[in-house]
Amino acid sequence: MKRIASILLAILAIACTTESGSGISSIENPRADKLVSVFGETVTVTFAATDAWSAELVLSPEGDWAEIYQAQGNDGAGKGIVRVKFAKNTTESERTAELYVAIKGHDKELIATLTQAAGENKSAMSEYLNKYMDERLVNEYLWAEDYSKLTRDMSISYDKFLYTHLTKLGDTNIEDGGYYRDYSSSRGERYIYSYIQEVTTTKAPVMTKAGELSSTYGLGIGPLFASVFESGTDYIGLTVGYVYPGSPAEAAGLRRGDTIYQVGNSRITRSDYQRYMQELFYSPKGTYQLGVARYEINEAAQKYDLNLNHTIEITPSEYGYNPIIFAAIMTNQNVDGDSDSNIPAFNIGYMASESFDSSAQEVLEYQIKQFIDAGITELILDLRYNVGGEVQQSRYLASSIVGHDYDDKDFFKAEFVGKRVEPWKFKSGPTESDKLGVAPAMGLKRLWVIMSENTASASELIIHGLKGVDFPVTLIGSRSEGKNVGMTTTRTTYDNRTFLFSPITFRVSNAKGFGDYPDGIAPDVMVNNQNSSYADDADNVFPYSFGDWGNMGFNVALRYAYEDILGISRSQSVRQQSSESEFKPLEFCAPAEYKIGRYGNVIYKMED
Repeated sequence: MKRIASILLAILAIACTTESGSGISSIENPRADKLVSVFGETVTVTFAATDAWSAELVLSPEGDWAEIYQAQGNDGAGKGIVRVKFAKNTTESERTAELYVAIKGHDKELIATLTQAAGENKSAMSEYLNKYMDERLVNEYLWAEDYSKLTRDMSISYDKFLYTHLTKLGDTNIEDGGYYRDYSSSRGERYIYSYIQEVTTTKAPVMTKAGELSSTYGLGIGPLFASVFESGTDYIGLTVGYVYPGSPAEAAGLRRGDTIYQVGNSRITRSDYQRYMQELFYSPKGTYQLGVARYEINEAAQKYDLNLNHTIEITPSEYGYNPIIFAAIMTNQNVDGDSDSNIPAFNIGYMASESFDSSAQEVLEYQIKQFIDAGITELILDLRYNVGGEVQQSRYLASSIVGHDYDDKDFFKAEFVGKRVEPWKFKSGPTESDKLGVAPAMGLKRLWVIMSENTASASELIIHGLKGVDFPVTLIGSRSEGKNVGMTTTRTTYDNRTFLFSPITFRVSNAKGFGDYPDGIAPDVMVNNQNSSYADDADNVFPYSFGDWGNMGFNVALRYAYEDILGISRSQSVRQQSSESEFKPLEFCAPAEYKIGRYGNVIYKMED
């Protein structure tokens, strides 16, 4: 299954408020009902102001394609004039400039939205791509018969073609997406999995000790979680879910659990936090000075203190994409092999993965080898941020987990349009997907999986497939996404631009014939079910429990799995929050010894 197109950026809904009365009236926008010329032009917006004012332009997408060319009358009450100059739009997408004006003593107000027409070739390109998608949908879409009966508009923009037509099928094809859940700011709205996406030319791979990693560009910051940073203010903090190994973010010292509260000299606020989330997550330009808050260990007081004095300078660059964001081996023996008699013997592997991507196959192989060489007897697989990816790699990992006792048993079956069924075995399968080879056997007897609403597609398939052969799996977290369908991806080129098209083409079922989980897979141990009120959970921290991956005072789900493996009674409250600036774990637990391996692999001894 291909990765869900909408990577996971988790945003907490934050309400914005403004004072009554803006101090602005008599707004005149000559482009209110018309597009700005694709060739560029200067648009004049006028208004009446009650006092001195300032103007600001917000561009989507960001760039230097529009600017405030002139502002007149901003020194007092009276007529205000703002001229916005647009450059020629050479892209094939519309773009929007929002003009905000702030009157002295008032919050800024959006007074004009100016949309520039798309580049000249968009119609021709859309015509080609729409025809390409339509032909595949008629022949391969899982609901091809119903789709074929639709009256299709081939003239609309290609990026709107799928959503426009596939949502017309109503709940007939509800497995191609669903409705946003109650915890989402888009609650109740329909979304779809099928997608078309432009891809850029792949650059030379980055070489590592474990092989080649696909080159990517950016800061290497994973998902950002927004929340109020200071009670009673408009200040927002963006907490880092994880950073990619080998990325500029890791090199600069940014780490999971850090909260970014300032960019340059500007505090992040309710009005601009989403812009900063987008900018930092995607591929920004230039060097960033980030003000970072971090919880640090106060050993004397046995608590964590919030340190606001971290400044991190970071510049985007190329780095090798590694979907294994953390891996560790936990043992009750130190590096010399001396046993710690105060706790039961254990040798546990822990791996957090954000996707299944065969471009990083050698990294996965390397990590499995480390687990085997260390002789792990248990594995905790953290899939809370894993939105899916390639089926063949998901099968590869599952085959390694179960070992040779399950060779040639069904991992899953794929049912295509026309009732064609294709079985996938644990060890072998369709010739096309055998390119990864046979996985080395860890041969475990059971598995613990940490999951969340972000767990989807190929990551759910591991859970589903193992349950189909009665392999013991304990699930910890909250209900998964529920993507029980998969995609077949093809590539097409138009005018030297390359596009990937991934429609839903098959439905999965496990060895028991079960595949009905569009509402997600329920956990065995519920830790913060986002489908209900956070107040309903005793441990209101998942999956937003941050701090070092291996510190169970913060990584609550890991703590649950660890206690379950050792047969320890679960704590009633793993983490107690006594104030906004103080976290007190039930048991102060920090790694005593580290042995750093490549790709963030950490071998450490647990404290009593």
